[in-house]
Amino acid sequence: MHLIAVPALHYSCEQLAAIVGDCFEGYSVPFSLPPAVFAQRFIAEGLSLVDSCVWLADETPAAVALITRRGVSARLAAFAIRPAYRAKGQGKRLLAPLMAALRERGVVNMQLEVIQENHPAVALYRNLGFVMTQELYGFQGAADASVQSVALQALDPLEVVRKATGESNAMLSWLVDPLSSVSLPALAFEYRKHAYAVIATHMEKPQLRFIYVEPEYRRKGFASELLRALNQRFPGLSTSVVVPARFTPLFTRAGYLLMPISQYEMKADL
Repeated sequence: MHLIAVPALHYSCEQLAAIVGDCFEGYSVPFSLPPAVFAQRFIAEGLSLVDSCVWLADETPAAVALITRRGVSARLAAFAIRPAYRAKGQGKRLLAPLMAALRERGVVNMQLEVIQENHPAVALYRNLGFVMTQELYGFQGAADASVQSVALQALDPLEVVRKATGESNAMLSWLVDPLSSVSLPALAFEYRKHAYAVIATHMEKPQLRFIYVEPEYRRKGFASELLRALNQRFPGLSTSVVVPARFTPLFTRAGYLLMPISQYEMKADL
């Protein structure tokens, strides 16, 4: 079955949101966002409509790949095939040319996240040259957190992003990286003058994007105290399933529970 590739720039955000929702039909984790939330989320992640792709069967969208970019790095932010076109070996046939096109446009490395239990997808990405670099988890605070007086001072989110981006950390996943919060509707807080957090507000419920503690104040309990204070302000506060595994002890010490779904981060050199 031959599918025709069309750059995503030919579609509106409303159309792309609908196509993504249709292509993810029946997946273990459904993916459907209102157009406004879709636009806010993926633009913040660095969506490239030139590099993203919709594949057509006749005039019907059969598959979609959303690509986000930062310089010479790219990320497969979403890839899905509509049910009628699955289990036909389409994954590699679609993604291999897409990766080649990215290489021609100057991309030298690519990454993605995939649910650990999605064994066919993990096998597909390994076959395309991706290797697992770290495990990613999600966390949620207690919904019945006691309300206390906590020393959270509101800040301009961009002020926090600027503080955090001044320190390079290649081990952060794409969505935890402060760069992914630059254009999101968000709140930001300072705790005890040396610890900071950004809370995204574009979803139905607030979501923790990242925390940052100044280097000289790390390993002194600031991060755990900040996480507890945030959950007191926002009971049941959660993260996306994009937190690197090495931060698990920090979240559990702060009273957050591990979510049942986990992901692999995978990377490939192009």
